[in-house]
Amino acid sequence: MSTMNAVVLDEWGGALAVETVERPDPGPGDLRVDVRACGVTRTVENAVQGGLSADPDLTPRVPGHEFAGVVDAVGADVDGFAVGDRVVAYFYLTCGRCDACRRGDTNQCTDFGGWYGVDRDGAYAESAVLPAANALPLPDAASFAEGAVAADGVATPVHVCERADVRDDDTVLVLGGAGRIGYHLVQVAGLRGAHVVAADVVDDRLAHAETAGDHVTAVDASRDDFAAAIRDATPYGDGPSVVVDTVGDLDTLREAWTALEMGGRFVSLTTHHDRTFDPPMKEYVVKEASFVGSRYATKDEVVRAARLVADGRVEADVGDRLALADVPDYHRRLRAGRTAGMGVLEP
Repeated sequence: MSTMNAVVLDEWGGALAVETVERPDPGPGDLRVDVRACGVTRTVENAVQGGLSADPDLTPRVPGHEFAGVVDAVGADVDGFAVGDRVVAYFYLTCGRCDACRRGDTNQCTDFGGWYGVDRDGAYAESAVLPAANALPLPDAASFAEGAVAADGVATPVHVCERADVRDDDTVLVLGGAGRIGYHLVQVAGLRGAHVVAADVVDDRLAHAETAGDHVTAVDASRDDFAAAIRDATPYGDGPSVVVDTVGDLDTLREAWTALEMGGRFVSLTTHHDRTFDPPMKEYVVKEASFVGSRYATKDEVVRAARLVADGRVEADVGDRLALADVPDYHRRLRAGRTAGMGVLEP
């Protein structure tokens, strides 16, 4: 029996610890991937705390889903993959048969099988078994760390921009513009020609947001006149035409809603299940505004995201490089809000 090291969660909301476990073999339809880089992110932290599923039968569990690596074993009934292929992982476990999957909207699968790293073991490990349907090509020009960032941190912004139909006449307000999703969204919106207002707090985060390009203006979200400051930073029109929330702070959301221009689009992609944002229905009519939900990304958008970082059109915001032993403490730092960039496990 071959063994490996992995970070294991004992129960939802419980402790993470590095353990020696059996190296998995791929079953039919699966690939085994030598994990070269895996994102250690707030999305995984949300999963660890039971925010995606709290089913006790799913633990103990190896978390981690935003990863890239090299195929080192191919299971039965798998075509189109070979040992040595560079791949990036898709997060959702989808059926491939429903109407949504057939038309390419895999993030809307109606026979949803759950999440990789939640409903089956993930990639906080030296090796991971991945359904072949969830393995997507990683361009040779992209590093494995860049692939891990692209898997969600860039793919989600690509989907947001599709949902909001971001164009060159838009000003896009990104709430949390220095965060993992926000920083890459600022760049992707810029590729579409939009002006971007990046809202965040603390001087070093505001300065970091502005490094995303000349199309960016950073605004302190903690200032008392936040709505007025947003409007002042909008070069054309009377406020942003698109607002994207990556934070879930209700006071900030209300200010952003106030600043949204006539006919604007308000996009939510947060997983703050216990919070409600409820402008009066009349205000939707008065503004002729749209409120849009954005759910992860399609497989095609993950591939496009990987190409954006491979081509250098989007800079992957890689923060700390981590060993397996560093991951439990890094999750404590995530909970305390003491991280910058995206932490990347390189087991």
